[in-house]
Amino acid sequence: MQYTTWKTKMSYQDLDRDIAHLELVLGLISTTDRIPLSYWHGKLQRLANSQLMPAQRTRVERLESQLRALEEPDDMARAGTPVRPATAASH
Repeated sequence: MQYTTWKTKMSYQDLDRDIAHLELVLGLISTTDRIPLSYWHGKLQRLANSQLMPAQRTRVERLESQLRALEEPDDMARAGTPVRPATAASH
């Protein structure tokens, strides 16, 4: 079975391959990589907007969570949130 997504026709097998590729890549990337995290968000968003089987949707949701977790340390640093609570200095 095939259906239309963002201007191309992809089969469920094609979607599985895309998801598998993202599972591999997102396990290797960091916030300092050459390709910005926004690129990976876009790829995940296009997949999320596709007609996915329930198992595929679960995998995409897991990847989205993994990508959000990657961004959290950067978000905290930009907000000025300390990573550890400050301790009182003793004299």
